[in-house]
Amino acid sequence: MKILLLINWKIRYCNNIPENLQPSDYDCPQVPFWFFRYFSNRPEVTVIDISAPTWIEKLENKIRFHIYQTIKILPRLNKFDLIIVHGSNSAMLLCALKRLLHLKTPPIIDVDISSFHQASTSGLIHRLAQFASHSFDYMIYHASSQSSYFHDQFPWLDDISEFIPVGVDSEYWNKKYVRKYSDTGNQYFISVGYRKRDWNTLIKAFNKANVQEELYLVGNPSLKVDNPKIKVLPFLSIDELMKYISYAKASIIPLDNFNYSFGQLTLLQQMAIGTPIIADDVPAIHDYISESNGVVAYEPYNCDDLANRIRFVSMLPLHDLSKLGLNNRKATEELLNEKHMARCFEKICNSFFE
Repeated sequence: MKILLLINWKIRYCNNIPENLQPSDYDCPQVPFWFFRYFSNRPEVTVIDISAPTWIEKLENKIRFHIYQTIKILPRLNKFDLIIVHGSNSAMLLCALKRLLHLKTPPIIDVDISSFHQASTSGLIHRLAQFASHSFDYMIYHASSQSSYFHDQFPWLDDISEFIPVGVDSEYWNKKYVRKYSDTGNQYFISVGYRKRDWNTLIKAFNKANVQEELYLVGNPSLKVDNPKIKVLPFLSIDELMKYISYAKASIIPLDNFNYSFGQLTLLQQMAIGTPIIADDVPAIHDYISESNGVVAYEPYNCDDLANRIRFVSMLPLHDLSKLGLNNRKATEELLNEKHMARCFEKICNSFFE
């Protein structure tokens, strides 16, 4: 099976496997790309990322979908058996052209991440998404709550769409980072995020919790806090960041409440290395925290509830804290991993050729 994969991020194209990158961030002829290495019948995958000349990238950032990616592959479309588009913003131009010009293409599977531009219900981009989505042969999404939005705004996709949990490369994270527990260590909480984080509730709740541990905030150096026990750290390399996480008492993930997929890999990577987690039960991660007894959930934007959860975790004995982390690791090893995701994808891919 020859698959054309359009992805909505940049990767490194290389001849040898890089040591410092996980499999979703490089394309090397020595190994199948990303989770496709877990297909029982390994396909031939051609990966096209969103790299483009600078002036085109600036334009794409304004119009919120990728055009250069589609232009590059248009002449080669029919050399493939299947097209998978990871991120609907990479599918818009291709699928709109298919419908407008009656192009003949292989079946197109769209993997929707952001509920078509952050679950919008009006505007030009939304109407373009509705128009283009009629060209989908199948759609996959990673938060089950998205189904209500699709049913309301894209009802023609009801019978050709499916929720599949996104999976983490649990083997990669388990081997690279080892969770550390000790009676004298683990004396701080950590919270990591670059966008769409409810810092306001977290800071208020931590002040109210009045626990002995410190709180490290990573990802927004511009945050201003008065509490000396809250440390705002600069941007960290992934190695530095994961070491901070592996030594923390627990990680707090305060996501904003939106009905599309985000924050899932942040959660899953930390689960994979065995970190106890406090997280708000928002649609983006509800499916994932429900699969583990290692995530202490709180009500979104509820300062009192979060403060109580912080106190609860702060007072846990080492054995119970360790159990939370082990439960999280187990959930990624048994279900929330790339192998399981690959099996689900492969079943759908094969269905087009039965």
